Amino acid sequence: MKINYQKIIEYYQNKSSFTKKLIAVGLLFSQTMLSTANLHAAETKATNNQKNNNTTQQANNNNNTEIQGIKVRIKDVSRLQGEETYELTGYGIVTGLQGTGDSDNTLIQRTMSNLLKNFNIYVEESDLKLQNSAAVMVSVKISGSHSKGDFVTATVSAIGDSESLYGGVLMMTPLLGPDAKIWGVAQGSLTIGGYTYGSAEPGGERQVKNVPSSGVVNNGVKLVRDIGLDLSKQEELVYVLHDPDYTSAVNVAKSINKAYPGTALAKNAAQITVQVPKKFRDENNIMGFISKIDQMHFTADSIAKIVFNERTGTLIIGENVKISHAAISHGNLFITVKSTLGVIQPNAFGQGNTEVIQNQRTDVQEIQGQLIEMQKSTTVKEVVNGLNQLGVSARDIMVIFHALKAAGALHAKIEAI
Repeated sequence: MKINYQKIIEYYQNKSSFTKKLIAVGLLFSQTMLSTANLHAAETKATNNQKNNNTTQQANNNNNTEIQGIKVRIKDVSRLQGEETYELTGYGIVTGLQGTGDSDNTLIQRTMSNLLKNFNIYVEESDLKLQNSAAVMVSVKISGSHSKGDFVTATVSAIGDSESLYGGVLMMTPLLGPDAKIWGVAQGSLTIGGYTYGSAEPGGERQVKNVPSSGVVNNGVKLVRDIGLDLSKQEELVYVLHDPDYTSAVNVAKSINKAYPGTALAKNAAQITVQVPKKFRDENNIMGFISKIDQMHFTADSIAKIVFNERTGTLIIGENVKISHAAISHGNLFITVKSTLGVIQPNAFGQGNTEVIQNQRTDVQEIQGQLIEMQKSTTVKEVVNGLNQLGVSARDIMVIFHALKAAGALHAKIEAI
């Protein structure tokens, strides 16, 4: 029920009694205090609403920042520590060539002589005719986990002057690992993908397709040992990012902790440690836990970078590249040198000789560049549109980027490949 203090005050003020007037004053003071309390409550509510609005706006900003990145799977940008790439190497002989083997008899003859001794066949090196054989190096790259008895593909390349390995067969070749021990054995027919026919001698004709001095032996390497990690007893996993980045590492840990709270921690820009939950250890299902992590998505981040290849004119601009307000003018200088041969003849009855002279003409053309104001660019599209106004080639843009970097207007890392 709402009390009408005003009417009560007027009633007591009209009375002559001192007590009644005192009561009226007390009621007036109560009304003033109530009004002050209501005003303070209203101000407090408004302040809380403002704080809530600010918090909501900040959360929205954070969400927007999160959305701007690209969601990728953890398995596509990382690997488990211990699962490395190994290189195997061996020296062998390819036989069965059509006269396109090594002409360096010393190397191939000595190699073949040593090989035949393993079969108790002793032949003088100089007596061996080996135009159909070639000395080769065999290399294999192994990634991930493999078991003893698995077959992988090897690359074979000539180390002598063999013109072609087309039609050749690789003899059994032991392959050594990083510890100088035998990890596998290679043998089989070569797949070249090219050929060479004919002769390059005077009067002859030669046709060559691709590079016939190297090829592959598909599934020609048999592993003689297990390669990879035994994760059946692991209590902690370490994921290593292919491209180290602090923000990406933190985002990976956040993504894992959403599903399994308190299990992941970003140690540095490259490594994220993950504790295997007791449930998966008790069920001996660590592979299942790894599979779930591999399929998780997170927001990847990277530094602003520009990569270019001057040989091919390729230019790649990263997502986070920014350019400050700057003015750009770029001109081109073209120099053309042309030489022609001329003949000078003496007069009809002169005693001189006819001479051949060389005439050289040099033309220089300079195209003046227009001064263009480049506005502050915050997206790749704005950067591209600003550079397109100059009408220059990709190679010219590389030079412009270096100049902008020197001027402090380009906020990105420049990398040449």
